[in-house]
Amino acid sequence: MRHDRTSTDGELRDILDAKLTALFREMEDADWSADEVALAIDALLKEKWLAQAQALRAARESLPKDFVSDGNEG
Repeated sequence: MRHDRTSTDGELRDILDAKLTALFREMEDADWSADEVALAIDALLKEKWLAQAQALRAARESLPKDFVSDGNEG
């Protein structure tokens, strides 16, 4: 489900912050430092998630505003 960005940016950030805080605590309990966890998350985001998110955003932005899918593209 897509949410209106203007109404959920803060909510989404709050959710992610809570989950990351819990992850950091769990990893620190397993003897990983906060720096190691942060660097691993940063690398993972760069390697796996950011390029895909940017490509999807660019694809969405390249479509005409009045585009309606019939399900047969491609």
